Amino acid sequence: MNIVVIIRQTPDTETKIKLDSESKKIDTTGITWIINPYDEFAIEKALKIKEQINAGEVILLACGSSRTEEAIRQGLAMGADRAIFIKDDSLENADPFSISKLLAAELKSMQVDLILSGKKVIDFESSQIPIFVSEELGLTHVSFAMKFNEVDATNKKIVVDREAEGSHEIIEVQLPALITCDRGEDHPRYASITGIMKAKKKEIIVRTPSPLEQRTEISGMDLPPSRKEAKIFEGEVPEKVAALVKSLREEAKVI
Repeated sequence: MNIVVIIRQTPDTETKIKLDSESKKIDTTGITWIINPYDEFAIEKALKIKEQINAGEVILLACGSSRTEEAIRQGLAMGADRAIFIKDDSLENADPFSISKLLAAELKSMQVDLILSGKKVIDFESSQIPIFVSEELGLTHVSFAMKFNEVDATNKKIVVDREAEGSHEIIEVQLPALITCDRGEDHPRYASITGIMKAKKKEIIVRTPSPLEQRTEISGMDLPPSRKEAKIFEGEVPEKVAALVKSLREEAKVI
């Protein structure tokens, strides 16, 4: 069973975001870049499936600017077998539709049983790309997979446990299919020193994309308003309650 994991590079979750002088894109100066955390969950799930059935490959597929190779090497160090990198610095701010077209075109040329991805990317809080890709390929799409209860490589079936409206749904899916992953009980494995050394020698096939017409354009960005400092009331409970009520009435003017 060959599994492709679509990955993306995103800013570290602790990065303090700044905008460029025109407020149209993020100022990347000083940013620490990582694999999108939900894509790490997808890699971990893919590796577990491969270990369970003891067959096939885990192939990473990424689309982005030159620095995306750092994220690809991280995924290879976790244990993925090889990678395909659609590389072009003009893709830095490409819209999800354009990225999806490039990914789908590459996937059409591959023999793939299962495509995994994170349930969303944390930079733009978007989950559009996997859905666009599944539609372009005409594949069944299941979102928010917490775990895979059963993998039947012989009959090309997989049983998905997904979260839905505060409950869980168990879905049997005929492969090939595209599934987006949530964390569930998985903790992405750390890359060992051996894994990091092996990753340097693993194959990354680089593709140069044809120019694509963008469907959307970012006209401007705004940072969220800064939060006011919290006010802490000292004293015993009755005193704190009285001070809170007074503050809500006289300062916040909400009562």
